[in-house]
Amino acid sequence: MTHVHRADYHVPEQKEQKQKKEQNTRDRQGPEKGQPEYRYHDDTAQRRMSKREWEKDRKKSVAGRVVAVITIVLTVAGIVVSVIEDHGPEISSWVDTEFGEGEGAAVSEEYQYDPYEYVETSIPKTGESAEYVLSTGHYIVGTHIPEGNYAAETQDTFDTVQVHDNVNGIYLFEYEDKEENCLDDLRMYQGAIVTVGCEDTVTLKTDNGQTGLMEQGIPNPLTETVAIGSGEEKTAGIDFEPGIYDIVASGEIGIVDITVYDEVGEKIKTFSVYLGEDSGNGKEYKYMVLPEKTTIACNDGVALSLTPAETIASEDYLGFYENLY
Repeated sequence: MTHVHRADYHVPEQKEQKQKKEQNTRDRQGPEKGQPEYRYHDDTAQRRMSKREWEKDRKKSVAGRVVAVITIVLTVAGIVVSVIEDHGPEISSWVDTEFGEGEGAAVSEEYQYDPYEYVETSIPKTGESAEYVLSTGHYIVGTHIPEGNYAAETQDTFDTVQVHDNVNGIYLFEYEDKEENCLDDLRMYQGAIVTVGCEDTVTLKTDNGQTGLMEQGIPNPLTETVAIGSGEEKTAGIDFEPGIYDIVASGEIGIVDITVYDEVGEKIKTFSVYLGEDSGNGKEYKYMVLPEKTTIACNDGVALSLTPAETIASEDYLGFYENLY
């Protein structure tokens, strides 16, 4: 009985061990035939699921940004509208001040310069009618011609009439070919300097000449004529007396160079004038003011003769240029 019991006891044990051995063998050999392995396919599916989730998250992120931008734009627009509603008149006023009323380009095109915009006094409408035939040179209103409203008759399209009036703020440079010129409306106040440039003459006409304001002027203290040869330069105060001269050129055409200095020798003005038989300014220049230290030179084309002007307004020669330039 004891032996049988042992046999019965060991048989299940061996059978169990055999089963475990077979199971271990199957585990090492892998899956049985006909039993597919799904591990790879399961990993791919996981990757596909992860990509779809990433795309979904990315789209959500982009959509979120778009919504945020739209929100900001709407917020700013609301603020701008609110400011315009509250401060519209002030903004409109500022725009008009900075850029002009209406469209700036249209305003700029329509604007017309008024040379008499800042003139505060007017010349009496009544006065004497008169005509003055003038050649190239300077003329003082109140000394050579009376105060008045003038119209200029020129003989050439480039004959010029300039008016320089520091007191009334009038600065004109007029000629026939200039668009919208003031040759028919030249307002000349007492003390203004009128400069004419022409080959022959320019005629000034007035119907309200204020002859009652005319000053007699003073006799020119100069008595001697000065000759300046072709290509020569001379200095006032050294080679001839400073003062006011009428310049007459002999020769076909040449350039007269004039440099004006102040009392301490500082240059204050340099200018050139073409004179001669073929010059657009003619052969003569009236009332040329040459203060002390002024140099005058002519090139090889002409020679000059300086003749004392008949009547002068003042012996303050430097003051003339302070008023003119």
